[in-house]
Amino acid sequence: MTTNNQEVVSSKEQEPSPTWDKPIEEQFATTLVSHDIFFELVFQLKKVACAFLIFLLPISLQNQINIPNLKISVRRFRNENFTEARSDMIYEIPLKKNRKKYLKIYIIIEHKSYDDSHTMSQLFNYETQIINAEISAAKKKNIYNKNFKLSPIILVILHHGDEIYTGSAELSDEFEKMAEAEEFILKQKGIIFDLSSKDKRELPHDPNVPELYAALRIMQVIMSKNLDEILCEEKLLEELKPYTNDPECKKFARLFACYVFDSNYHLTQKGEQQFKQQLQNTFKGEKVMWSPLAKRYAATGIKQGIKIGRAEGRAEGRAEGRAEGQAEGEAKGRAEGEAKGRVMGELEGRIEAIISILDVKFGEVSETVRTSLGVITDVNRLQELVRLAAKCDTFEEFSKKLKSIKPHRR
Repeated sequence: MTTNNQEVVSSKEQEPSPTWDKPIEEQFATTLVSHDIFFELVFQLKKVACAFLIFLLPISLQNQINIPNLKISVRRFRNENFTEARSDMIYEIPLKKNRKKYLKIYIIIEHKSYDDSHTMSQLFNYETQIINAEISAAKKKNIYNKNFKLSPIILVILHHGDEIYTGSAELSDEFEKMAEAEEFILKQKGIIFDLSSKDKRELPHDPNVPELYAALRIMQVIMSKNLDEILCEEKLLEELKPYTNDPECKKFARLFACYVFDSNYHLTQKGEQQFKQQLQNTFKGEKVMWSPLAKRYAATGIKQGIKIGRAEGRAEGRAEGRAEGQAEGEAKGRAEGEAKGRVMGELEGRIEAIISILDVKFGEVSETVRTSLGVITDVNRLQELVRLAAKCDTFEEFSKKLKSIKPHRR
């Protein structure tokens, strides 16, 4: 879906960027990381982009730029391996008073669903390639002279995850500290918008753009074990009711639903039904479907792992319980088995998800890797590895991280 004054640019030779022009469910079915596709599609909505920048940028800067006329650009850049990497989001905003007509403001937003201490250097790589493109264009127009100036570029990190973001917003922090060389080190400050460190009351809440708050809030809580309660209590789509006849709003709701079903490992069957009911109450007559990816992982992987783990836990619990007394023992055994089974299921499910992703990207996973994964009993560690498996460019990168995790026998 392309709105007025919106321009989405992508490479034809590479896998296409997420776009509103294709069915949402189909796009979720072909991606392994739901967080990325959700962020990109939401922030391709011009009204969402404008509302977010109005919230994020200083008033003094807003007074100098024409935010309503921004263009949305999705570009591909060469990374350190000389392969193409796509930026998450770039906004090009014209200046209000602009004697040099070629000048504009660039906002580059890098979305992270995990902690990363090198995001600023990644953004700087995108920045340098925008600079090179500006210089090349100026040379073609024959305006690359002593009076030529580069457009300002603002770097933004938007993070959400299990823990607070610990990376720096200062590019200089990625360089070795040497007092003798300090004045020569590149210095650029970015903006960190960390959903993991914010209260929900700190999120932008524009009543004319309810999609922005709903999107940021669900990104904030999507990994929470209390997602059932949050979805039930907060009813994040309630404010969309005045706009339910808007086709764009309906598409956002389907995107929201796909993201909830595909990305959360703690959503129970009861929570799913409650959320579907909310959708149906908000969008009368709309049929809410699971995306193909959610169906696949419901049958194999995380949810299947939880189901198996619960069954094994109950059986083990009952056996232990019988030794303590038939009635009381079985009741206690069922309770302990349920708790233990859920933990076992979550561990097994995440391991299956990691193996599935690695298998798709790099081929059959060795028994050594399976064994190394099998001795990790920290659910958060395994979740971190799920995200790394989806993000890493080489198997060696994943293997290095796996070896750094101290194993704990079950």
